[in-house]
Amino acid sequence: MIDAKGVVRGFDDGAGGRVTVLDGASLSVAAGEFVAVVGRSGSGKSTLLHVLGGLDTGYRGEVSVAGVRLDGLGDAALSRFRNETVGFVFQSFHLLSGVSALENVMLPARFSAAPGGELERRAREALARVGLTMHAARTPGQLSGGERQRVAIARALFASPRLLLCDEPTGNLDAETADGVVALFSALNASGLTIVAVTHEERLRAAASRVVTLAKGRLT
Repeated sequence: MIDAKGVVRGFDDGAGGRVTVLDGASLSVAAGEFVAVVGRSGSGKSTLLHVLGGLDTGYRGEVSVAGVRLDGLGDAALSRFRNETVGFVFQSFHLLSGVSALENVMLPARFSAAPGGELERRAREALARVGLTMHAARTPGQLSGGERQRVAIARALFASPRLLLCDEPTGNLDAETADGVVALFSALNASGLTIVAVTHEERLRAAASRVVTLAKGRLT
């Protein structure tokens, strides 16, 4: 599913220097795996996810995801790749406050030519997968933190991605709520979905089938 080789990514430090966060990082993930990526704050974990998801193009190295070679792709091709292959879940839920859970799930299809009824059906199926069928009409302000994260996960599942990339998905949740979200990830993985999750949480590490550590720009 993922084959990243020798990825190098650096950023300007604001003082005329350069900070390297990925320094020859390599990672292989098989289809159906659940991999947790751990490391200290600032080690480049989020940068790695952005590279794997086609959100960051300012790197050197080779990156292939689901058979698509990402390095060197243009913006249009990367957008198509993200829409068809990857679902993203972030620590902050990034939901629109003024619309319903159902409408938030449908956001990835705002430019779709598919019939509205088909899009709504798919959105309701995604909400059902995360156990929120009865809350489709509620706005984010009417939902708990755990429910908002489940809406965000349903949005990530809307296009039936082959890969789910998660950046500290339980970071804003209390322990009990986080347990429920981790259980959901485990169920999604058991259904065949490949998951790569950046985390500081022991519960998410324990749920993963493999844990890799990012340190000094490399994965071990």
